[in-house]
Amino acid sequence: MRKKIILIFLFFLSSFILAKPIAAQTSPFQTGIDDQAHLLGTQADTLKTQAQHLSDEIKASVFVVTTQTNTQEPATFARNYLSDQIGSGKNGIVLLIDMGHRKVYIWATGNMKYYMTKSHIDQALDHIQPPLTNGDYLSAVTAFYRTTKSAVSGGIPGKNYTVDPVTGDITFHRSFQPLNILVAVIVALLFPATFYFSVLRRYQMKDASAKVSYNLAQNGQLNLTQSQDTLINRFVTTRQIPRNTDSNGGSGGQAGSGGGRSF
Repeated sequence: MRKKIILIFLFFLSSFILAKPIAAQTSPFQTGIDDQAHLLGTQADTLKTQAQHLSDEIKASVFVVTTQTNTQEPATFARNYLSDQIGSGKNGIVLLIDMGHRKVYIWATGNMKYYMTKSHIDQALDHIQPPLTNGDYLSAVTAFYRTTKSAVSGGIPGKNYTVDPVTGDITFHRSFQPLNILVAVIVALLFPATFYFSVLRRYQMKDASAKVSYNLAQNGQLNLTQSQDTLINRFVTTRQIPRNTDSNGGSGGQAGSGGGRSF
């Protein structure tokens, strides 16, 4: 009987464990295909899946937005759109296809602004612009994915840095070349040594310009005069400096990397 109770208990326990849903691991980054201009059609879901894979790989949010009613400058629209989606300065990149202005624009912030340099953005636009001109919007978006992945895989040229494998945040490290260190040491020693030996030489009278022959009795002269100053009046001027009470302030701007073209 006791053994039977234990078996029943184990059965219900295993059933409870198996029936408990396993929480899916969510990505800290966002993705979105905001096809306001209805250019992508049924391919939007496929592009969303590809964007998610790219986001997981580059550790940044990825967005594609199309519009035909934008009244702002494309650069301003792209910056505001990405900031509204993920916050200012967070890891992310957006591709804007503006049909009203016939312009395409890329804007990257956070870790992506280091990967998407001006040259990388120009290379991406070289692959994105032609299919847009031909009306092949699907190929344009996939070209955006491909060139973005290539830029991140290529790393940041000329920089010594580490990347957080979870957040994607970049930490730069100072690096000194041996030649630069040697030149700095030589310069640091050269100037004090030159000053020291110059002063030492003059005090030891080894420098011809330091030797001066002067007849004090013949050339010396002393004149004493007496003068008296009388204080007539004293004035003290005070002025109150007003404080700046302007509460509007100024914004630091959005730091990122971007570029665009007409198509």
